[in-house]
Amino acid sequence: MKKTISLILLISLFFISSAFASDNAQNYDTISLYLHGVFGVDGMTTSFSLPEKNGANREGVFLKVGVDGYKNEDLGAKLGATADLSFSLPFRSEEKAGIDLGKLPYLGLSGGIIFRSRPWDYIDLSLSLKGNVSIYDYSSISLGLSLEPQADIYFFDDIYLKVSLSYGSDIAKIPFGGDKYVVWNNLPSRFTFGIGCGYAFGGYSR
Repeated sequence: MKKTISLILLISLFFISSAFASDNAQNYDTISLYLHGVFGVDGMTTSFSLPEKNGANREGVFLKVGVDGYKNEDLGAKLGATADLSFSLPFRSEEKAGIDLGKLPYLGLSGGIIFRSRPWDYIDLSLSLKGNVSIYDYSSISLGLSLEPQADIYFFDDIYLKVSLSYGSDIAKIPFGGDKYVVWNNLPSRFTFGIGCGYAFGGYSR
């Protein structure tokens, strides 16, 4: 009889432990995703001098869609991965000193790391560092880096307004043809300001 009771207790303990471990595995191995779209204005320039000298400029409107992802965010993991795809249509382009940024649409793909903080109940702040691959003159591919601070303002637990700034600079250009394989000089920087909205789901909770 004692052996039977002991066996029942051991089996019960096994199933309780399994259920508890399964519950922990579900709670402690979650993925949070933030999908968003942003619309705004952007500018590109090859000069930062004041007064401006020999700098080509270009202004336009852009649309960007992206996703941020975090693992175990509810347990304090605020460092995640981010990626986005952007499209920009210029409404003005000014050539200077033989440098022309063109009037064709800009296409860019970015990816990198993002850090998110939650200083207030309904506002999240984040900062991302991304590597960029883009094309805007259709005669070369540009490689660059960008830094993007953002604020997410929540109307509901999973729907938010996004305000985004970014600064990026090309570090190399790979022409499709010509004598040079890589171009390192006279490369532009890009600024953006946008407002959009997003949706959070997955392991995320507020």
